[in-house]
Amino acid sequence: MRYLKLDNVDIKYYKYQTMITEIFRNRDVAIKILKKIEKISSNLRRIKLMHVCGTHEEIISRYGIRSLLPENIEVISGPGCPVCVTTPKEIDEAVFLADKGYIVTTFGDMLRVRGSKDSLEDIKAKGGDVRVVYSPSDAVKIAKKENNEVIHIGIGFETTAPSTAVELRNASENFSFLFCHRLIPPAMDFLLSSGDLRIDGFIDPGHVSTVIGLKPYIPLSRRYNIPQVIAGFEPVDVLMAIFMLLRMIRDRKAEVRNEYVRVVRENGNIEALKLMDESFQVIDVKWRGFPEIPNSGLIGKEKFYKYDARKKFDINVDEGKEPEGCRCGDILKGLIYPKECRLFGKVCKPENPIGPCMVSQEGACAIAYKYNIAYTAK
Repeated sequence: MRYLKLDNVDIKYYKYQTMITEIFRNRDVAIKILKKIEKISSNLRRIKLMHVCGTHEEIISRYGIRSLLPENIEVISGPGCPVCVTTPKEIDEAVFLADKGYIVTTFGDMLRVRGSKDSLEDIKAKGGDVRVVYSPSDAVKIAKKENNEVIHIGIGFETTAPSTAVELRNASENFSFLFCHRLIPPAMDFLLSSGDLRIDGFIDPGHVSTVIGLKPYIPLSRRYNIPQVIAGFEPVDVLMAIFMLLRMIRDRKAEVRNEYVRVVRENGNIEALKLMDESFQVIDVKWRGFPEIPNSGLIGKEKFYKYDARKKFDINVDEGKEPEGCRCGDILKGLIYPKECRLFGKVCKPENPIGPCMVSQEGACAIAYKYNIAYTAK
């Protein structure tokens, strides 16, 4: 594996050696980076970094990375879980279609997310034809075998949108998408412009960046004078991204840098981007816990309207309500940690999730519960 070169560091004795377990694939590299982080942070004020990726949250929590960082360095979780940012209204739309007798296909994480009242799991228990699939292509195959209408919930960020674009070309007449795709850079823009939270740097998502590359992040760094680093998914990737961000903060540089050089290219995946451009139009859309974010959603272009469930069916649902007491919206904004929600670990548990952050494997609450993490702010 390729990592950016570090200066030679004497690591014969280092206080974190006993804290880093053998599950780090490259223990010595991790220790070197941590020593670099400690040195550079000693001359910095309190720094708040945000990541926008559920897999990064899993890595950070699983390996106890927050506990290894200096007291003045905080890493918070943002809107990086596609299931979590899907709104109650969108869930209600899917429930409405399933309740009407149509076949609704979905990824497993979406099954238990409640809308204003019911989840798709509830409708399935009542006899609705709700099926879990692993990809949009599975849903298209189902439609070709059935006489009934099949609607697939198209969720996910730029990572999964190309697979939806492919299936728009393979779909049969009885197939449609409930478009719920989101775009990450506009949400980051909203977080920076809202003023609700001071963010000193972003750890950019590796999966999304394999598709979009570096360029969509550059306007954010220029507009808000904020550094960003695209990170991979090994613990040392995340540590290296934190070090690179702190170094830019120290040097007062606002650039987009790529730690995940072994996978992410500057221009991203050209073919995937072309396919998305040919298939989708960008729209303003609400995210859970957020108001309408400009240019942050995708729906099919006019030539694909016949595969748009909202245009094909008369879906009659209200705006949608958040579960009472649930603070998933604040968690997605990075305003609070999971433990600060009064439902966390009490009423809201994986076996009885109230909000989507406890349902999805990429949700901050589910991850915090899994690793029994308090998430006490520094």
